[in-house]
Amino acid sequence: MIFVPASITCIFSPQVSDSPRNSGSIGVGFTVNLGVKAYKSEKTRINGEDWSFPTIDYVVERAGLEGADITADLPFGCGFGMSGAAALATAVLSGIPYIQAADLAHEAEVLNLTGLGDVVTQTFGGIVVRKNAACPSLASIERFCFDAILDFVVMGEISTRDIISDDIHRKKIGESGKKWVKEFLKRPTLENLFSCSRNFASETGLLDCVSDAVEAVESSGGMAGMVMLGKTVFAVNGFEALKEFGEPFKAKLDGCGVRRIK
Repeated sequence: MIFVPASITCIFSPQVSDSPRNSGSIGVGFTVNLGVKAYKSEKTRINGEDWSFPTIDYVVERAGLEGADITADLPFGCGFGMSGAAALATAVLSGIPYIQAADLAHEAEVLNLTGLGDVVTQTFGGIVVRKNAACPSLASIERFCFDAILDFVVMGEISTRDIISDDIHRKKIGESGKKWVKEFLKRPTLENLFSCSRNFASETGLLDCVSDAVEAVESSGGMAGMVMLGKTVFAVNGFEALKEFGEPFKAKLDGCGVRRIK
């Protein structure tokens, strides 16, 4: 069985070219101990239901599989990189060399505009700074690991495709993302991750849809940021405050990437 951790992107700068291998995003993200588990199957199923999802279908076809039976701990479309996790788990199931599988999953994400950096983060694990936009085998990264349990609340979906296919919005996000990645690297601590993440989300206007929840956590003494791209908030010491906005849950920072667990 293959496990791929969920990926939470805090800051990103989308960079899309004609080559999927040289497309992706500069950014900062981290993995948690929830994600997807996958087995080989005669058809693609997610949480017991038949699925036809272009990103996974692309991997299934290119890897020569019939399908994958996937169990997802978290919802799709809410910023947890679940499409990337499902694509990466499926690719690794095929038995092709590990890094080739990661590149294939990244390519599927880029071509279908369902994610630009999650697969790189999920390949290596921990807090991952992506210093160039590229597939995992060409990625330049820095990794950090902190022992932390985070609080999350999901308030709805945001379409990654809608955000990154808009040229004007993508350019604005791109410029801001590069700036806040540099600021994080000046002081790579958990506290500064929240600070840079919040400033990035505010500067790009993305924070507006979750600002009430972020402010509620901060007013109660915690730290909070917006998950990119989802109407989702991550926090430290924010569980009680987040109850006003949905059903919060906890997850632990995970220092490992994709792995075989049985």
